[in-house]
Amino acid sequence: MRRRRFLVGVLGVLLVPMALGIIPGVPHPFLGLFTWWLPIPPRVDVPAPVAGVERILVIAPHPDDDVLGVGGTIVDALEQGHQVLVVFLTAGDANIAAKKFFTWSPWNRAEDYQALGYRRMKEAGQALRILGVPEDHMLFLGYPDRGLLNLLTTHWEAVYRSPYTKKDRPFYRNSFNPQARYTGKDLLQDLATILSGFQPTVIYVTHPEDGHPDHRAAAQFLRLALAETGLVAEVRYYLIHAPRWPQPRRLDQRASLAPPHFLQERWEWRELPVSSQAAEKKLQALRAHSSQRLTNGQFLAAFVRQNEIYALDTFSVVLDR
Repeated sequence: MRRRRFLVGVLGVLLVPMALGIIPGVPHPFLGLFTWWLPIPPRVDVPAPVAGVERILVIAPHPDDDVLGVGGTIVDALEQGHQVLVVFLTAGDANIAAKKFFTWSPWNRAEDYQALGYRRMKEAGQALRILGVPEDHMLFLGYPDRGLLNLLTTHWEAVYRSPYTKKDRPFYRNSFNPQARYTGKDLLQDLATILSGFQPTVIYVTHPEDGHPDHRAAAQFLRLALAETGLVAEVRYYLIHAPRWPQPRRLDQRASLAPPHFLQERWEWRELPVSSQAAEKKLQALRAHSSQRLTNGQFLAAFVRQNEIYALDTFSVVLDR
């Protein structure tokens, strides 16, 4: 009898998350765990460029890419008085692992992915506050996660519909351009507007040979936007995804990052030392990305090292569209 009651109790506990996730139009309440008190970053305009300092633009395809790639660099740059603007191309709302972790649900409901996007933007805002980035220097474009390469190749003018959120335009209430559609043309125009308004002197963006298609597309969209505006800036590519990289796949603040062997000869790499204070803030900022830390914590921690690396834009990698 006790065993039966125990099994019934366990089954009930397991079924609760599923039961909570079947109300039509209502996102799963567990998607708000640990973040319900955090504010959603507001919609802001492109900040005016500050003269006499480096104006650093960080382009992140998803929330957390910015901290992983250049979190320490952001801290040190702000300490030196430079201006830093972070632009998120998507809200990271198609992260299947995080959705499954919080909902325990086999159903791919659009409202759950939409709620996940709001959660990840909350995490991004908290992480950047830890690094010292002011709230009016965070832009959220709201384009489709896992869809940027589609915008670049097959949906330059034809409107793309996200298979996750079921939306075809930036729908979040803090989206930079609510009038945009999910097309490559509109994303390019938004990036051109940001470049023209902020006038960055240094731009960090994900590497053209990164393992994630959104990351590769982000690099190409930047190249198109630079050509569109005629802006001259130093482009630095940071890497996030590569086979069996980085190693060790755990927190080791005494170690240094080095580029993967297969990319070492094809690109000119540079490194920036990360101060101990900046490394500690980077670690705390990564912990603010709780949805990612709970599902992929060892990977995130592996980027907290004594340095950060980037490749210079020494040749072009062209994607057909």
